[in-house]
Amino acid sequence: MTETIKGYTLVESQYIKEIDSQVDCYSHDKTKAHILVIANEDVHKSFCIGFRTPPHDSTGVAHIIEHSVLCGSRKYPLKDPFVELAKGSLNTYLNAMTYPDKTLYPISSQNDKDFHNLMDVYLDAVFFPNIYKSKEIVMQEGWRYHLEKEDDPIEYKGVVYNEMKGAFSSPEEIAFRFIKSSLFPDTIYKNESGGAPSDIPDLSYEELLAFHKTHYHPSNSYICLYGNSHTEKTLRYIDEEYLSHFNYESPQSCIQLQQPLGEVKTHKAFYSAAEGKENGLFLSCNFVVGEMTNRELMLGMNVLEYLLLDTPAAPLKKALIAEGIGEDVYGMFQTHLKQPIFSIVAKNVIPEKRERFYSLIKETLEKLVKEGIPKALISGALQVKEFELREGDSSGYSKGLFYSIAAIKSWIYEASPFVYLKFEKELEILKEGIQTGYFEDLIKTYLLNSQHCTQVELYPKVGLEKEIEEKTTQKLAAYKMQLTSEAIKQLVEETKAFNAFQERVDSEEALHTIPLLTKEDLRREVSYPRYKVIKKGTTEYIVTPVFTNQIVYMNWYLHLEDIEDGKMPYLGMIVGMLGKLSTKNYSYEALSTTIDEHLGGMEYHIQAISHPDSLEKYLPVFLFKSKALIGKVKEQVDLMKEILCETLFEDKNRLLEIIREMKAIMESSLSGEGHRVAYSRLLSHFTGAELFEEKTKGLTFYHFVCEIEKEWQLRQDEVVIALQEAYQLLSNKARLIVGLTVDEDQVVKVIKEIERGIEDLKYEALIPLKMHFEQSNCQEALVYPTNVNYVAMGYNFKALGYAYHGSLMMLKSLLSMDYLWNKVRVQNGAYGCFCDFRRSGNMFFVSYRDPYVKETLATYKKVSTYLKNIQLTERELLQYLIGTISHLDFPFTSASEGKTAQVYHLMGIQKATLQKARDELFATDNRVLQGFASLLEDCMAKNMYCIFANSHTVEETKTLYQDITSV
Repeated sequence: MTETIKGYTLVESQYIKEIDSQVDCYSHDKTKAHILVIANEDVHKSFCIGFRTPPHDSTGVAHIIEHSVLCGSRKYPLKDPFVELAKGSLNTYLNAMTYPDKTLYPISSQNDKDFHNLMDVYLDAVFFPNIYKSKEIVMQEGWRYHLEKEDDPIEYKGVVYNEMKGAFSSPEEIAFRFIKSSLFPDTIYKNESGGAPSDIPDLSYEELLAFHKTHYHPSNSYICLYGNSHTEKTLRYIDEEYLSHFNYESPQSCIQLQQPLGEVKTHKAFYSAAEGKENGLFLSCNFVVGEMTNRELMLGMNVLEYLLLDTPAAPLKKALIAEGIGEDVYGMFQTHLKQPIFSIVAKNVIPEKRERFYSLIKETLEKLVKEGIPKALISGALQVKEFELREGDSSGYSKGLFYSIAAIKSWIYEASPFVYLKFEKELEILKEGIQTGYFEDLIKTYLLNSQHCTQVELYPKVGLEKEIEEKTTQKLAAYKMQLTSEAIKQLVEETKAFNAFQERVDSEEALHTIPLLTKEDLRREVSYPRYKVIKKGTTEYIVTPVFTNQIVYMNWYLHLEDIEDGKMPYLGMIVGMLGKLSTKNYSYEALSTTIDEHLGGMEYHIQAISHPDSLEKYLPVFLFKSKALIGKVKEQVDLMKEILCETLFEDKNRLLEIIREMKAIMESSLSGEGHRVAYSRLLSHFTGAELFEEKTKGLTFYHFVCEIEKEWQLRQDEVVIALQEAYQLLSNKARLIVGLTVDEDQVVKVIKEIERGIEDLKYEALIPLKMHFEQSNCQEALVYPTNVNYVAMGYNFKALGYAYHGSLMMLKSLLSMDYLWNKVRVQNGAYGCFCDFRRSGNMFFVSYRDPYVKETLATYKKVSTYLKNIQLTERELLQYLIGTISHLDFPFTSASEGKTAQVYHLMGIQKATLQKARDELFATDNRVLQGFASLLEDCMAKNMYCIFANSHTVEETKTLYQDITSV
């Protein structure tokens, strides 16, 4: 029943069956703050406060404020309450995010007290931040001049500054910025809300405060509560403690519509590329499509983008790839703007194909309108999107966060927040539209006849990152030249004062303002997934019988432990090929369409499942994943078997298309995943499992694919034979273990269906190869055209005689959230830094978007000294215990519970093993933590590291490396 709550007026109220929740929209009487309550029995509660923050330039003011308000406030006068919360909260989500026109601060927790604590810290941060008292906060999080000595060159430092330098190392990020600015030359969307590195130093402290004062006001706020969150009590608290302290102010955040441009305009820019990347032209054709508040149109365009560009059968993607226009073609539908953007993108295009890209798009779309889109293609795309909507998978986040962001999509543009919480009516309209030309009309109206379209072209430029760096250096040198000697001395003093600010330790009194749970609030018993093992003939079934809402999650694990090393990279290639090649009974287009019509999705992976007690032993598996409604389980099994047993590798032209696409997709991930590339490469020197993954999906594998693509004309016959031989090894019943997550009453039915499907699968006994792995040294630089660095260092502590201990989980929290955070992020301006200690014995430190290399390595090497002297208070020990537990106890979804059960079973990890580690974690004290100093000292003494950086940085630090590898 909807509540009448003092201080608030109910604006709209509905029960929304799609999310099984009572949803009430309120207006705060005094300030007109917008409040949304999504009430249900979910104990996984969420809170989110957002503000409309349209940027008026590209200095990143909204982004810098997002960082800065979390650095101390009225009630919580610490240097970094955000980190103190992360250390000692049971949160399941704690973050903030800047969009092109809004800034959001979401949290979630399963614990009532913790939920209230998190909400209170965030509310105090956004409304009463310490940025008005301390300019140093903005200097740290945004940008500052840095000058240690009078004769040194001046540097720019700042967390957001380095974050955006990293972001602008990616061709995609650069392109998306230009796409937005090209389509909206007269509105706020022409600006980069995250901040352009060249513009960030133009932001003044006064301008930042003025932006906060204007936009971070309750009258411009949007507050979402989700779950069983005691609505009346919570809203009364928010009113009394925060909203009632303000009066209404008319929001100055209106977002104007961009009028259509009329003629198509072409915009050209450059991105930094490596030698030999001359054919790396990035092309995009971009359309503004209606307004975000039109739910039906947005869902329709989302389906259209999928069917035109996302699947192997997608006609526009197929046409572009068939003519050799780019190595990868894909679509994007950006919906976090008032006027969404539909983009058609081709990567790594040769210049001669530039014009054909645009003309072929037009020809293909005209043909689809004239002849009609195949109805099976539309129904398949609709089935996929409907499955996504009904499954409600929030991709590892809480549902509350997922729904809050969905509500705000329409809400901040003066429409009802209910718009994106519903979908039934719109789905029915789209289904009826299959027969009436609905999707053809979308193409005609919003693409072919668009009056709001641009072409954005990004050209590769070798050495651009060095050019940008030199330009910045020259700008700073010129600035220093104009300073008087007194002004230079003043800057040195300001730098010293700032360093002192960063090194200042919070008082005990300030630290105790952060609310903390008690040890009694924590669950002592480990979370362990439910499952049982059923044996049918030679096949083992790992079954998790849980409520899945009639969805069958089916995973087929195929053992690879008898396959020689030489075939593994080809199995890695097959991961990217299955479902995209024709089979005995389907063309690849028909296969893709059939999968979409019957299933909720199918994926393919190769991975090494580590054995927790051995450096050498691991289980290499090829994994088929699928999900479908229970009524489609026969089709689910038959399609999995078709792909496993009947895939054809004879079409060499199609193979080359897929290989080029794989290469382009891997290239896209490099610039944003430099830290992952660095630490994965490092760990591959220490354990067999990591080496396997490096060879089948890491940088070594990427180079393998590049080599095959480059030498295709000479090697195609050899490659086809190798792929066929590797593939034929998979279809052996002796390899198969089935992971199954399904409703309890459907287990027997589903297993019976699988048994029917695999009954004629051949059975050939496996003779596992004797595993032999030798550790090797790593002091490597990976050279890539990036504007920032990623620095990884580590070793395997089991190789040095140390054992895994549950307290290492707290050590990870302690070092990541204290030592590394303060030294690498706060003081040196990297965007982030963390560490890990794994059951396999592998440990590492890694930084990302880091301005330094030598300094960061030196910081890692001093960690044992820090640990030897550690003397945490009882409160701090409790704080780190709580924060560590929060990462262990994220609630299962039905799919994640099943997948966890399968991995635990295959690894041989029993509940008792996990409980022992949890008990050790609860017993962690200073003596235990200090005891890890020798482990770290011995690991760091091995001096093993891997750096991901540009050629200029590598040249400057070349004495550090035994190997220098071009990425």
